[in-house]
Amino acid sequence: MLESKEKREISLKKQGFIPRLESLRGIAALTVVGYHVNNQLAGGRANGWLDKMAGRLIGACANGTGAVVTFFVLSGFVLARSLDGNSDPVRFLRNRLLRLFPAAAAAVALLTVLYWKFGFFVGFRASFDPINVVLNMLLIRSDINVVMWSMTVECVATPLILLSVWTLQKRSDPQLWVLIIVLIGLSSVGPYVHLLGGFTNLAPLYAFIVGVLIHFRGEQRASSLSPRLAVAVAIISIALFCFCGSRTQSALVLLLECLSSAAIIALIAWRPAMALFKPLDSRLARFYGQVSYSFYLLHLIGISIAFRLTDPAALNAAGLPLSLTVMFATAVSILLTTPAAYLSWRFIEMPVINFAKSVGRRRSQDVIAAKERTTELDTNSSLI
Repeated sequence: MLESKEKREISLKKQGFIPRLESLRGIAALTVVGYHVNNQLAGGRANGWLDKMAGRLIGACANGTGAVVTFFVLSGFVLARSLDGNSDPVRFLRNRLLRLFPAAAAAVALLTVLYWKFGFFVGFRASFDPINVVLNMLLIRSDINVVMWSMTVECVATPLILLSVWTLQKRSDPQLWVLIIVLIGLSSVGPYVHLLGGFTNLAPLYAFIVGVLIHFRGEQRASSLSPRLAVAVAIISIALFCFCGSRTQSALVLLLECLSSAAIIALIAWRPAMALFKPLDSRLARFYGQVSYSFYLLHLIGISIAFRLTDPAALNAAGLPLSLTVMFATAVSILLTTPAAYLSWRFIEMPVINFAKSVGRRRSQDVIAAKERTTELDTNSSLI
């Protein structure tokens, strides 16, 4: 009975939105905040071995680089589902353009205004000359808001995702595996990794293709696991992800992060009855999943304001354990980022998404009308 219920749920998942994956994106966005806060406080003083151990555990769980790799695998999976349902490249590229650029451009505009008015900036001081501002808005550069390097990689991956979907639809799996192997090999080659300059890192580019593979080939593998084995794979994948967070990032660590993220995403997508992932159904997780893109774009502003308001380094120097200092600063940063992320999602992301949907509906109606006119003409011609 349970098996048939799970099969019905999988059938529904094939056709539409998977809320738990959106929640996973939100968790990944929060993880990035912890990663950046932990890095900024890395020079703090640990109060004894217990505080030091707790700090290491926090650093492992706050695997920000792994979270970005998770974003890439998720993008490949979600976009493959979209293309598999409607392979129109014009629609795909239009939606991708409208999804990535408006909120990103708004974040750059906000940082530009903050710098011109108050001298406020995040990360390293960049040039706020008009040309550089425009280049950042177009995702060609990412020195004003350094986390936007991943958006540049998303843009680069767009044609790669199109190619991957087309290849798998043609059942040409070997060619795609060759491409993955080549990209994995290149992930340790410096000139390739930094090809686009600045903070952009092409090393995890293959993660998008892995996401595409999960959509087309992941169901069979995930569904073949017994319930106990599926839970074991999920727990091992989560542990591996955290272990990678405690290691220095390298090509091998990126690959392990990609594999662990892929396993988790595949199980969430194709084993919807797994109780292990029920926390992703909570309203809070869903909320941060919805606002995750804007949250990611704006979180450095939240961190910067939190550090100015609370001065966590001073709190640690005054005796607050380093692990508690990191958790406190992370919580404040999240609280300060959340309202801005919500406003960006509500008034920038959602209107643009709705506009894209309306354009798509009009285009579909035009196509249907054109087909009906063609059919009518063919019918009239046959009658003559």
